[in-house]
Amino acid sequence: MTISNGQASPPHITSTGYPEYEPEHSAGSLWLGDCARSHQIQARTMTAIAEAGPGNAKPWRDHGIALATIIVLIALAFHDALSAALQVWIVSPTYSHCFLIVPIVAWLVWEKRDTLAMIKPAVAPRFLWFVPFLLVLWWLGELSSINEVRQYAVVALIQVMIVTLLGVEVLRVIWFPILFLLFLVPTGEYLIAPMQRFATRFVDISLNLLHIPHYTEGTSFELTNGRFEIAEACAGLRFLVATVTLGVLFSYLVFRKIHKVALFLFASVVVPLIGNGLRCVGIILIAHFTNNEYGAGADHIVYGWGFNVAILLILILLGSFFRDDVHDATFVPRPNPKPDTFKQLAMVVAIAAVLISTGPAFAWWHNSRGAQPNLAAVAAYLQPGGWREKGNTGNWSPYFPGADAQLMLSTASATPVIDLFVGYYSRPRTGHTMTAHLNQAWDNTVWSRVTNDAGTTPQGQQNIRFRESVINSGYEKRLVWSTYWVNDRFTISPMAVKLLQTRAVFEGRESQAFVALSTPIDGPVEDARARLARQVSAVDLSLALDRADMPATPSHDGAT
Repeated sequence: MTISNGQASPPHITSTGYPEYEPEHSAGSLWLGDCARSHQIQARTMTAIAEAGPGNAKPWRDHGIALATIIVLIALAFHDALSAALQVWIVSPTYSHCFLIVPIVAWLVWEKRDTLAMIKPAVAPRFLWFVPFLLVLWWLGELSSINEVRQYAVVALIQVMIVTLLGVEVLRVIWFPILFLLFLVPTGEYLIAPMQRFATRFVDISLNLLHIPHYTEGTSFELTNGRFEIAEACAGLRFLVATVTLGVLFSYLVFRKIHKVALFLFASVVVPLIGNGLRCVGIILIAHFTNNEYGAGADHIVYGWGFNVAILLILILLGSFFRDDVHDATFVPRPNPKPDTFKQLAMVVAIAAVLISTGPAFAWWHNSRGAQPNLAAVAAYLQPGGWREKGNTGNWSPYFPGADAQLMLSTASATPVIDLFVGYYSRPRTGHTMTAHLNQAWDNTVWSRVTNDAGTTPQGQQNIRFRESVINSGYEKRLVWSTYWVNDRFTISPMAVKLLQTRAVFEGRESQAFVALSTPIDGPVEDARARLARQVSAVDLSLALDRADMPATPSHDGAT
């Protein structure tokens, strides 16, 4: 537009229907030029949508049906992994936000609907090469009984199928919603212990700085007018997981510069840790200065969450001050390829279905070929060491419902009596894992743990690591030694169990067992400890457990 004698010359009208402005040197004309170019971009986009939309409707419908079919197949084939994740969402408040992930992803995709309408979906069969690697990852998670590995593999499988059946052009548009699906996996419980230690140290330092007398033992604090503990629920994992999830989403919506994204994600990790420490300090101070009238009961949960929400709002508010121009660059679709024929689409779906089915089929074959362990051979081997199959002599009884076979022995002559429990697994599989949370070395409704320690007892060519616990039922106290036996090795670490059992599969030694010994404490605990050590050193437990894989010997009357 030019001004001549106070008259504005008419603008040149382009084929898009919007005026084309000539650049001027004045600020006003520059602003008008920017607005006009924006209108031109919008007009070209809407024209592309109008031209491409009707022609792309059928490909979207066909590819959408194919994708839905494959997702249903994945849900059926890997229902164990998905149902385990769903159970965690329901049971654990830490992961209740996972129910919002799919709606958020759907909303993010819906926001891109105009751009997606410009794209004609097309199969990308080269991405099927990722499927075997993801199945191997899932299988390793199955062997090691690590739910997170299995679930991440299944979610990644869904992501690969989205790209395979919709194409790379669709990936360019909705890459973030696809990646955001990874937050469906409930993970992070392994952080509880270190977060407890961090919160404990934070509180300890804070109380020292405030000159408040206290005594710290483990994760507990003894003050002059009360005792406080940093329990697992107070470690701050729920706050951390929720903040990281929200921080990732917020960064995508608000920032475009990578250094801002990195700083905000860093803050999403650090702020919850420090904030939870401040929350713990604040609750202890409230209870301390009010003589436990406030903050010591259930109200500390209300105070704590109010503090966490305030911190989260402040973090988001500070982040919004540094927001970038979030207008995405104009998406220029590549020339639409020739639509996939029904035969091409069906071929890719069939290949994907066959590949996906091989993993669960192999797992079913592997898990169904196990033989029932022969614990009678184990009892016979232990008999010369003074063990008799008489059952437990007290009310101590471990709970291992997934064991393929269980054995309970007692010493014949020792006084006080020593009990031995063996929970044997022919091979780890879904519902039959030694390290499952349901498994207990004693009945928690009867016994409470007084102390928890670790020890080593020599036996033959190796030392056996035991978890040592003193338990109390009110009228009886017992010493319990427990350990895991995997691949001819003893360990007390659940993570070591998972790694060893994965290695054992390739060495053909999948059998494993949970072993626990218990004896009453009728004097110094050192006496009970020495009693267990003598009994363990009298017989080779590893050789005894190996006997369970031996076939049962038929008796003379034909019975086994």
